[in-house]
Amino acid sequence: MLVKVGLEGKTMMVTGGTQGLGETIARLAADSGAAAIALVGRNADRGDRIAAELSRSGCPTSFMRADLAETDAPKTVIAEAVAKLGRIDCLVNAAGLTDRASL
Repeated sequence: MLVKVGLEGKTMMVTGGTQGLGETIARLAADSGAAAIALVGRNADRGDRIAAELSRSGCPTSFMRADLAETDAPKTVIAEAVAKLGRIDCLVNAAGLTDRASL
């Protein structure tokens, strides 16, 4: 059983959001009332599919393809998310490797 958390009105970014724990967190956030989600991952097909599913369920979701091993990737995805969604209130860094670049 998943527990809902209070995310009403919050915009969040989930790195590693195209699979495993990151995908589960993004889905939980959508079910918990998040206003919008920015998914970050390397797999464009999965990212686009998950973003479309979450958007259809009522939570506007944008996918940003990025490899966080690239030094400029964090800066780029944050700027893109803010441009698309207006702001980021919450960040979940669920990317499998956390020693590649800095958010």
